[in-house]
Amino acid sequence: MKPLKSFLNKETLAQLYRYLVTGFTAFGIEYALYVFLLKVLGWHYVLSSVIVYALVFWFSFIINRIWSFKSKGDMRKQVIQYGLLFFFNLVVANVILMTFFIDIVGISPLVSPFLKMACVVCWNFLIYKTIIYKE
Repeated sequence: MKPLKSFLNKETLAQLYRYLVTGFTAFGIEYALYVFLLKVLGWHYVLSSVIVYALVFWFSFIINRIWSFKSKGDMRKQVIQYGLLFFFNLVVANVILMTFFIDIVGISPLVSPFLKMACVVCWNFLIYKTIIYKE
């Protein structure tokens, strides 16, 4: 219980708030571009999702580093770690979860990104806080 109590402190809650603001902003950009590629250009949902996710990579990394976690750590190391997590999220969240929600469960391609993001948000905050942006 002590590790959980030390994790849930004022600074962590502030980081979580900033992380959620950053995440909602990034997701808004991601979703708007996804709908554009899917509906306006008629691209496949997996291709649209992967391309958009890649475009939001740098925005999210820099805003989380500077504002959400106020990190001054080794940027090269953080980019590599962030990139590895990005790749995991790209494969698991964007391909496997989107395919699962759309093709297996039958959820609309316009609703599935919200479910995907709910999964990603949880594990990303823990990894950002304890590994990537840890000082």
